[in-house]
Amino acid sequence: MRKSACLTKKPSLQWTNHWRWVKLLTLTTTLVAGVSCVPSFLKTAEKTTPVADATSEPPKQEAPEGATPAAATTPTVPTVVPTESNQELPKGETSTPPVKPPADLPTLPNPGPFSQTKILQVGSRGDAVLALEKRLALLRYDVGAVDGHYDEQTWQGVVAFQKYAKLKRTGTYTLETQQALHKASYPEGKHAELGWPRIEIDIPRQVLLFFDEKGLNRALAVSSGSDRKYCEVSKKSGKQVCGVARTPRGRFHIQYRIPGWRESDLGKLFNPLYFNGGFAIHGAPKVPVYNASHGCVRISVASSKWFFDTVKNGTPVIVFD
Repeated sequence: MRKSACLTKKPSLQWTNHWRWVKLLTLTTTLVAGVSCVPSFLKTAEKTTPVADATSEPPKQEAPEGATPAAATTPTVPTVVPTESNQELPKGETSTPPVKPPADLPTLPNPGPFSQTKILQVGSRGDAVLALEKRLALLRYDVGAVDGHYDEQTWQGVVAFQKYAKLKRTGTYTLETQQALHKASYPEGKHAELGWPRIEIDIPRQVLLFFDEKGLNRALAVSSGSDRKYCEVSKKSGKQVCGVARTPRGRFHIQYRIPGWRESDLGKLFNPLYFNGGFAIHGAPKVPVYNASHGCVRISVASSKWFFDTVKNGTPVIVFD
């Protein structure tokens, strides 16, 4: 069989050179294409590599071996402490800071160990009564004359202390009262923002505290309105008078006064000091340990004498529960 010439015949030199040029051209094209891909690859890398912004957390750096890592710092947030200037106040109230009166009262002496005395009451006399009166007077309770005689005004002073200390209101110097009085301190007001002078009437305790220009002057037992309805015949006109026996609460001031005894529709008043219309602080023959008036504030006749002469018109009065 005759062989094909294409299989046995050697290629010519011209053909061989042609193929060399083809290979060289192919290789060159490949290299150029590879180089042209580099910028494209770099652009792609720029798009896919995340770029840190101002809000991203910086990469953590490892501390050198043996070195103490720096403590993490946390931004300090200032704390806003509420003050009187930025607190919301009730409607009608102001942000005026309370007045802090200077310490006017002398330091109470150490009473020493407690020593029980016999039960004292109206009619008692002697050194034990004198010691009781001195102690009450030192604490600014009105006991009248400090003379060793347990009279009606001493009784008023004991009742005032029992009311303020929230003890049983007996007017008798019982063991319970003795123990409380032994460790007692000065009565304290609740409305220092009014300054001096002022009058505080504590309805639940049934106590009046009078502060003059120098501070606490006296603590008195009172009897305020009974909060009951009443219908009585007027002692002046003979007509029937009805109402509710309630002492008004709030802030007032002494408006005017009438010296001596005054006959009103509902009874006699001694040295009344009016603080709200017809409502007054006045002396009365009877000042029970509970609230029993028609709305006025009763104090003893003995106390109303110096009270009338000492308290000035315009003095602030606050009545509170």
